[in-house]
Amino acid sequence: MEQKELKTFVQTVLTEASTFEGYVIVRAQSRREWSMRLSNGRFERVSTGEDHGFGVQAFTESGATGFASSDVLEKEVGRKLVAKAIQLARRNEALGTKLNRQIWDTSKVIAEEVNPAQKAFGEVPLADLEEQVMTLHSRMKTAFSQAVWQTSYRQAEEVWCIGRTDGTLVSFAVPRAVLMHQGTVRAEGKAQSTLSHRSGMDASILYAELADHSLEEKAVNRAKFAQAVCTAPQLPSGHYPLIIDYGLAKGLAHEAFGHAVESDHMNESVLGEKGKLRIGLRVARPGVHIIDGPLVGDWAYQPYSANGLLRETVTIVKNGVLEAGLGDVFSGPEAGMPVTGAGRAESYTNVPLPRMSNIRLLVDRLLPLPSSLPLMDEVKSIREILLTNGELLEGQKNLLLLGYRGGQVNPKTGDFVFQCDGIIDVADPDLAIYQPSIFSGKILSALEAIRGGLGEGCFDAIGTCGKGGQAVPSSGGSHRYLLMDPDQQVSLGGTLG
Repeated sequence: MEQKELKTFVQTVLTEASTFEGYVIVRAQSRREWSMRLSNGRFERVSTGEDHGFGVQAFTESGATGFASSDVLEKEVGRKLVAKAIQLARRNEALGTKLNRQIWDTSKVIAEEVNPAQKAFGEVPLADLEEQVMTLHSRMKTAFSQAVWQTSYRQAEEVWCIGRTDGTLVSFAVPRAVLMHQGTVRAEGKAQSTLSHRSGMDASILYAELADHSLEEKAVNRAKFAQAVCTAPQLPSGHYPLIIDYGLAKGLAHEAFGHAVESDHMNESVLGEKGKLRIGLRVARPGVHIIDGPLVGDWAYQPYSANGLLRETVTIVKNGVLEAGLGDVFSGPEAGMPVTGAGRAESYTNVPLPRMSNIRLLVDRLLPLPSSLPLMDEVKSIREILLTNGELLEGQKNLLLLGYRGGQVNPKTGDFVFQCDGIIDVADPDLAIYQPSIFSGKILSALEAIRGGLGEGCFDAIGTCGKGGQAVPSSGGSHRYLLMDPDQQVSLGGTLG
């Protein structure tokens, strides 16, 4: 269903609430997706799907709320759903539920964003996509035959329209696509896998990859590194000078810091005090910044919140000082932070929660790094640059952490545990390689340890963020690498298990 159709439907549903003395938000969504997966030269799966529906969130005059949703976009269903949401709101009011009238204080917004995709969904037929992905998959088998390759491609498009009884009417489309190569290698009876991706808005990424093979080169480099990791020794636990790549930096910014500044977490966040964000707290050195906000063409792009507010770009940390959080309309004021349109919902069946979009960790103190080098040539360049600039800490290992494999964070205590794909000691002239190890510690200590960066900004580290039973696309990054001093509250060594 297109934007104009959703817009007309939302307006129709809102008229059903015109006599209600409270407040109503209507969220309609249409979603379609194509995906495929290949393994060892054959298609394992090709799937298509689409879904649409709408949700109605009603508020009584006192601020009690009720929510109902349906996958049937019809006027009569809209009338019934409005009545049901109002009934639930009144029931919750009678039960003494927590009240919130913040939605009345928001400004009216009217916007219809143009779909930013270069190629419309379906413009390239599914059969043509299958042929292109098979070609790219076959190239991987030829480029590095020692790995077992799996290739997947996914493209999706979400169209949203949000209307409110104050006259707000916002519609936008979110196109996204990703191509991934996963390689599994073996050496001396041990196996390692690696995953590389190229993301964008639409099938244009396939045409770009057929032309420049940049993902192929990256995947082959990572597969060769994974093969070396198979026979590498385990790293002794300790506190080391570190160089982390932008994927791991995104994990640190997102999991260990971003969630801690979402406005509905202040009572259980290391960055909260008595339910309020600790604005003015120094969390890093001067010259360190953390920014969250939508980027057009990004995996987690969303120009407006699911409550119909503009999604603002927020400087969370500026020059090492905590300045702001990610506030949605309902929990932001209570948490002592401005409303920044941070509310996101997985689908029309969900009530929005404050969430990140693209979060990036940046530094002022930056060293240049040549681009487009093969992985180990880039590592050699890193070593030379650090030596030339007096940044290689002598007499100890200086460890480069490659890749991000997830982990765990306790936002209340600030403890984090992450794991990488492998480690290289750039202080060693032979660039000794080590097996993946636990990267753990306190989030504030890790931020305080950041002293500089290498290379340009890279913000396409993608993933899926789960919270409150909802999964939404996430992304972010940093400069290509970040430099971290050794810290007694940040450790490396051991394995997750």
